[in-house]
Amino acid sequence: MPLRDFDEATVARVALELNQKSGLERLLPSIWDKPYLNKPPGLHWIISFAIGISRNFQNNFDFLPSEFCIRFFPALFSTFVVPLGGLIQWNLRSKDRIACITTSAILLTLLPIIRYGRMAMLDGTQLSAIALLWFCLSSIKNNRSTNFNFLGAGLTCSFMLLLKAPVIIPALFASLLPLIWENKSKKYFHNFSWSWFFYGLIPGFAWHVWNFISYGSGAFWLWWGDGAGRVLFEKGSGSELGVLVPIIEILEGGWPWILVWPIGFLWACFSLNTRWGVWAFSTQIIILGSILPLKMQLPWYIHPFWLPFALVCGPPVSWLIRREENGYIFGRKILRKIPYAFSLIGLCLFTFSLLLKSKILIFEEGYFYAIFFISLAWFIGDYYYLIQERILDKLVLLD
Repeated sequence: MPLRDFDEATVARVALELNQKSGLERLLPSIWDKPYLNKPPGLHWIISFAIGISRNFQNNFDFLPSEFCIRFFPALFSTFVVPLGGLIQWNLRSKDRIACITTSAILLTLLPIIRYGRMAMLDGTQLSAIALLWFCLSSIKNNRSTNFNFLGAGLTCSFMLLLKAPVIIPALFASLLPLIWENKSKKYFHNFSWSWFFYGLIPGFAWHVWNFISYGSGAFWLWWGDGAGRVLFEKGSGSELGVLVPIIEILEGGWPWILVWPIGFLWACFSLNTRWGVWAFSTQIIILGSILPLKMQLPWYIHPFWLPFALVCGPPVSWLIRREENGYIFGRKILRKIPYAFSLIGLCLFTFSLLLKSKILIFEEGYFYAIFFISLAWFIGDYYYLIQERILDKLVLLD
């Protein structure tokens, strides 16, 4: 597919010009030979590296790089959120292996992660960086050395400073708050491990210092003019619906896991005495609280929300698979009805696809096979699940 106009094309152009530079000039991005002050060049450097490899193989330094060359590394890095999400869940719920798998499965199947992750945009890579940051901090244990945890967190923050720098504020706060809530961070403020965190920040911080030395006050444009100031106070094109933009994106992009999300969130609220409850609640609230008040709202601004969304939805889906009756599960009766809802929706869509095929309803014919097979899979899968559930219930009664 051709590059998406403006965003992808801008990233590609900046990366191409970085590839054509040499020495210290490569540290500062440009577009059409003018300073590019909108974003740091973290992802642009990586794409520039891909362009260089492609040119070396083709022995042609005058060609324009292909769409595959531009998108390869952003698409690759955006996939890292899938295993990292499962590993974060493992740190929070080490006794629930199924929840780790379901968390990764949810991230793998969310449409916005697929849609924006394959593009030459910063959002997919940024989400993977947030996941790596949370993984480093959620891995901290009382009885282990935390040097490498804080160094990894610092290096990740350094990388985030080279992507969308202002995003580091809510992402870092969302992960530090659970540490404070768990009464772990009290000693870390006076611990050598915090020095390792600041060591990791050096590369990203050094680039911003160099950017300020080169452009003076213009260096603050990416923090305020095209950063926090723009999204907080300017209502740009495409933001006419305001806060409804991210809400619609959640309802559309969160399907079908959106059905278990309210239960998972309330479950987290009632589980604040556990690591998972604290992390799931705080990351969800802080990320949403940093996005919903924005004056400028575009569909991909909600992208950081999908990681805490998966952390919240993973355990309820895990419970649906294992059906353990031990322990208090909030909304258990409602959760039991979710497979029935999926089966009913699958049956309705299957009937709709048959009406399309028989020409009783007029609709875009190209969507027939997609609707047919998806609805059939939903209906048969949930029907089989419900049969297995009844068999297990009968075996429990016999015992």
